[in-house]
Order: sequence, then structure tokens, then C-alpha cells
Amino acid sequence: MKNALFVLVLSTVFCAGAFAQPTNPQGNTPQVNWNEELKLAQEEQRALKNILAAIESIDTARQSELIQFVITDRSIRSRVISALRKAGKNISASTTADLIVTQKPATFGEDGLNAELDILRIVIESVGMYGAPTIKRILGEDLYKKINDRTGYEHTEISTRPAQEKVQYASISASVFGGDMVFKSGFGIGINLGNDIIGYPFWLPGNVAINGIINKEKTRVVLGINFPLGEAGITPFQIGNGFKIKERLLEGTQAFNARIDQQLSIIDDEKAGGRMLVGGELYNAFQPNINTFSQRALQEHYRTDYPGGVPKRDSLYWLKFSGHAWVTYHFGEAIDGLYIQAGAGMHRVTASTIGLKGAPPVNGIRNTEVVNQKDNEYFDPLAKVGYIHTDQAGDNWGLSLQYCNTLMFEGFVRIFNWLHLTAKYSAIVGRDVRKWEHNDFVIVSPVLKLNF
Repeated sequence: MKNALFVLVLSTVFCAGAFAQPTNPQGNTPQVNWNEELKLAQEEQRALKNILAAIESIDTARQSELIQFVITDRSIRSRVISALRKAGKNISASTTADLIVTQKPATFGEDGLNAELDILRIVIESVGMYGAPTIKRILGEDLYKKINDRTGYEHTEISTRPAQEKVQYASISASVFGGDMVFKSGFGIGINLGNDIIGYPFWLPGNVAINGIINKEKTRVVLGINFPLGEAGITPFQIGNGFKIKERLLEGTQAFNARIDQQLSIIDDEKAGGRMLVGGELYNAFQPNINTFSQRALQEHYRTDYPGGVPKRDSLYWLKFSGHAWVTYHFGEAIDGLYIQAGAGMHRVTASTIGLKGAPPVNGIRNTEVVNQKDNEYFDPLAKVGYIHTDQAGDNWGLSLQYCNTLMFEGFVRIFNWLHLTAKYSAIVGRDVRKWEHNDFVIVSPVLKLNF
């Protein structure tokens, strides 16, 4: 509030100088005409506007000490909007904008603890009320007290940590793992590569997902369709004699995927007590055909009636199903940034060959039907722990360790506000490596982040 105090002092000095009535040496007070009175009144009005403008702004350096919450209770919202309209404020009765309240918490002073709370500001759309006396006058004592007590109605406390770069229109994220573009409305589109839940990042599952995204305050929903990567990742990707990405052993398929993360309003004081979320994911593949597999499906040793020998007949493997559910707890301000996750689920990998056994060629063309030989099903316990460190500019760095089918490590660090560096490492622990897996896999990618 230093700026406000500075403006207040200057305005007070200015007003004092403006209204002081000079006297002549004889002690007589000069006459002031109506034009001068009007001019003085206008100067006073401008000074008061400067004072009020300064009071209505909150010093961002002290903002983290205040309490901010959004009133979601329909009855309270309706009463506040009605009071604003009666006070002559230009606001629609059917507005859906957030009703945000800023409140002064209990403070310690020379006389000890001052437990009395005050509402400093209430804002909806571009309409605001500032200062406890003004808010009481517009809302009335009863409604003011009810809002100030923060009991008996639905509301959601929001972080008072300095916000990251404000999204005016959309936020964009892009990396080798995929990317998304989410608009200010909370709706967006995205592309995703890999299946991190079962520890298969990047191209290991052989799919790329095109997703629709709903990203609201407490809810994130992702719905999409998966497509095969074709020949991408069939052979190792290598730059000279140095950097090399291992080939993928799974075939990509067309599939449906969905994911939801929903915050539960079961913790009264989320700033101190933390946040609880539930989530789940579903991946369900459609039956593939020889055209959706890679060209290695044409190789002889993947034929159903291959006679054996060297190389012996093998199967084409593809991820048929993945379904998991979990509970996530983000710790409060005592260990801000730490979260844990626990859940369970299962996934299924199917082994297939090409061609019906004993089917003779028709007009010289061999049968190309995909024959499912075996479903390999696995139960997956899910456990994850992570930490995200934040500073004035937002997320600074983060680490997480997850076990679900594989042990998977993920970390990121902010290089610039618009550029992060992310690494993912997956390893098989406590069991044998399956035919469609590598013993370990690591991938590093820059992540471009833009808000505009």
C-alpha cells in the first residue's frame, strides 16, 4: 500500500494548499466568485479520485498475506449482484463471471492478536466494491457478516501466490511428447504421444492421440482418438554416433482414450489443509487390420502358418486396453508443492499374427486377416510421489517418481519463462522384461510454453 500512502499524502498536501484562504496584510479575507469555487471543487474531485484509485489497488508485494476466494453459492451470488444493481452498478443479473472476495486475515500487532477479519474488496466482471465501510453500506450488515465469516455457503479459496503470466487468449505447450492449446474459456485441443500411466513414454506404444480438452478450476477432462504412428519408431533414431532413441516394439492401433481429474471440496481450509483429487484414465483399442500395422506385419515370421525354423514365428504385440483410477493429495502451505498419488488398474497387451491358418491364397493373394493369439493381462498397483517448486514467476522445477507396471522418473526445470527442459526415464524393476519392452528407456525434450 506504499503507492496508496504516497498518493494520499500528496493529495492531502495539494488539497490543503488549494483550500487555504490567503489573507491580505490588513487581515481582510478576499471575496471568491462562483467560478473559483467551481474550480476548487473540481480540483477536490480529481484529488479524491486519485486517493480512491490508490486505495482500490492492492500492493502485490503484500497480496500473498491476504485471503482470496470465489463465491460459488448461487443464493449469495444473487444477493450480491442484486445489491450491486440497486447501488447503480452496471452489471447483468445473469452474469456467470467469478465473484471474487479479498479478505484481510487475523493479524498480530502491539496489542496482540487481532482476530477480526475484514473484506477489502469484492469484484465481479469489471465491477468492484472497495473497503469495509463501502461494502457494508452496499450489501448491508447481515450479508457482509455472512460473507466475512466464510461459513454456511459454498466458496472456493484461491491461491494468493503471485500468478503466472496471465492468459489473455490461449496458452500453448509443445514438446516431443506432444502439446496442447487451451483457450481462456478452458476449452482446448491437444496431441499426446505415449502412455505415461503404464510407463511407456514417447513412441513406445506406437500411438498418437488427438484430444479435446476441458480445463476448468477444479476439473480437467481429456477425450481423444488414437492413431497408429505407422513406421515412426520402428527402427532406432540416431544422430551420428551419439544420441540414439531405441526402436519401439509395440504396434500402434486406433483407439479411444479418456482421462479426468476432479478436485473434491472436502477440505475446509485448502490453503493450510491441502487439496484432494480423484482421477481415472481409459484406453480402449479397436481391432486392428494389416493396414494399420507397420510394414513389418508383412514379414514372413509373423504369419499364422509360418512353419518355424530360424527365425521362428513371432507375434505382433499391441496395447489393447488400459484402465486405472487414483486419488491424489496435494499438501497445503506447510509442505507446499508436495503431492502423493495412489491407485490401481490393469492393462492388456494382445499378441497377433497375420492370416488364417491353412487358408490357401485366393487369386495368388494370401489371407491378411489379423488373428489374435493371446491376451496378456496385468494388474497394476499405482503409487506416485512428486514435488513442484514455485517462485514469483511460477513453476521453477519439479520431480516425480511413479510405479505402475514400470518405475518411471520425470523431471523438469525452467530455463526461461517460455522454455522448460523435461526428461522421462522408464525402467523395468522387480520382474522380467517382456517381449515388447526395453529394459529401460530415456527421452529428453525442450518444452515450449507460450501465453498470449
